[in-house]
Amino acid sequence: MKKPLALLAGLLVLGALGYQASPIGGVKVSLLDESGRPLTNYGKVYYTIWTFGENGSMKILKKGTLTGSILKSLILQENVIKLNLDAPRGIAVKKGSNTAFIGVDVWVVKDGKLYTLPPESFELRSSEKNILAKDIELKFNLKEAGIKDLRTLNSKNSEVQPMAHDVYYEWKTVEDKYYLHQKVPVMIIKNNAGSSVYANIEMAFQGSYYWGPMVTVAFGDQISEKLSFDPSSITLKALGRSTTKKYKASWTATVYPYSSKYIWIKGTVHYIYQKEYYCSLYCEPTGNERYFVKIDEFDTDYYNGIYHIDSGESYGEPPYSVPSQWIEETGAVYNNKADIEDFYGEIYVGTDGEGFNIGAPLGPL
Repeated sequence: MKKPLALLAGLLVLGALGYQASPIGGVKVSLLDESGRPLTNYGKVYYTIWTFGENGSMKILKKGTLTGSILKSLILQENVIKLNLDAPRGIAVKKGSNTAFIGVDVWVVKDGKLYTLPPESFELRSSEKNILAKDIELKFNLKEAGIKDLRTLNSKNSEVQPMAHDVYYEWKTVEDKYYLHQKVPVMIIKNNAGSSVYANIEMAFQGSYYWGPMVTVAFGDQISEKLSFDPSSITLKALGRSTTKKYKASWTATVYPYSSKYIWIKGTVHYIYQKEYYCSLYCEPTGNERYFVKIDEFDTDYYNGIYHIDSGESYGEPPYSVPSQWIEETGAVYNNKADIEDFYGEIYVGTDGEGFNIGAPLGPL
């Protein structure tokens, strides 16, 4: 019995070393399903962790795989991702953001099928100096996954021993555009009442705490080829905030009968269009696509320790010109396909006090 006990003791030591090897000031990320069970219970897990760089484009932080081995899970903790946060925190500090945004992409291979999950994200204070690694649990809904048959992908990828090569999955950026000083609608008001009925609208964001705009993403199968707006074929998600500062803004607007107004804020709007690829001998698109939209930064005046956002009101409805022009130039959407006004007419997400979602990327759809 001495050898098994010695082996067990050795494994426990390795487990302890593995725990202490977590990066100082970093995180340990667990990937779970909605019930809190590890995704590795379902099959092999592939992941990519990323952030947004100083220019607003995606920056990969780490890639890897996780397995469901009991030994690795309990002793070596190899079903937990250990991540150093020096890079994303450094980017956040340079941008003047109070928080760092980290995105996580996950793929699960189960029973010969590839499950592509919509991204999740988390935020951490940019100036935080924690010594022990923080524990982060991200929950993914497998019902939201895009499912592909690996046999079909294998046949497209390689005709000779496709599994003899390392296989991985990735999102590749096809188009990456940003627009400065854009008027972004945060509220659209239509007054269809007759007679002398009019509406007084007041909105305000206080500068006493940190808040900011949230990143939105639309995910689906060949969504750039949709001929009409179809929310049922698209998964929409609101992720973490792209930047947080002590922002302040306030508006008042009067809307008279049979007229429209929209309240806007100015900022840098960023669109990213990506395609998913299955890679073995070479990379082949799976058909899954996604669009990100976010505000990289507001146009502001800084005084009294607070960033005051450039804002105002305009008559009519938003022109929607920027996303439409961008998507026409890229060729990803053309002719009479759905436009951004379909988004504003169907889906709009309001504020929860810490951030808000605007311009979810249905315009490019």
